[in-house]
Amino acid sequence: MVGKKIFKQPAGCFLQYGLCLSPFVLLLSFLGILFDAAAYGSSSQGKLEEWIVVSGGPALRFFEHGKADSHDKYWGNFIRASVARIEQLQLSKPQNVEISWLVFRPGYQRRSREEKLDLLSQIISQADTLGVQLYWFDTKEELVNYLNFGKDRKYEPIGNFDYFGHSNKACFMFDYSSQFDNLSQEFLHEKELSLIDKKIFTKKATIKSWGCHSGEFFSQKWKKRFGIPMIGAVGKTDYTSASLPYLSKNGKWTQ
Repeated sequence: MVGKKIFKQPAGCFLQYGLCLSPFVLLLSFLGILFDAAAYGSSSQGKLEEWIVVSGGPALRFFEHGKADSHDKYWGNFIRASVARIEQLQLSKPQNVEISWLVFRPGYQRRSREEKLDLLSQIISQADTLGVQLYWFDTKEELVNYLNFGKDRKYEPIGNFDYFGHSNKACFMFDYSSQFDNLSQEFLHEKELSLIDKKIFTKKATIKSWGCHSGEFFSQKWKKRFGIPMIGAVGKTDYTSASLPYLSKNGKWTQ
């Protein structure tokens, strides 16, 4: 934040301008300066914010092929949706906001080997095109560490958080069906929300999970922990569109 710099002068006098003020007038002037500084600091352009988009990893076709409800036929389900959301955020973000994109690297490394494609380079290219900072995370601990300490949260809190990836009613699943069929080893469970500092978000932060079933339990635990609603789905979300996911039949958004 850019503020006004106050230079020290002899008590009661601004010798630079040849003026001498009474102590009472000087006090009023000083209080006016403080008020002005406080008003400036509350400006929407004054305080920095970080808006974060998180992308979980896709399932492997080795595990999903042939299932009636097969996941992630396209490797970039969560990437494509994340890009659409980042583009949406860029249209509305103030100048004091920076957007960061956090992607679960191991899931795309495994799918790269299966597809025989360099998917990580494609994701990097997408981030470059968008002009946003890309951060890889390999574990939930790394994700939590970034949320808590990636920026000085006292001066740059999180004002928006979006999650794109597999989830159930109790957790985000970053590697669902990526190492083991129908299972996840890297996940953030509602009982682990205590690992995330309560004070990293702005008071009016926008939080949304675009994964399946988050609104059935996880959203309520999120609000209890942080005091901020998380919009989540009751039912499944569908990523087959070329943009943001939509609710499956009979689904709804809740917080």
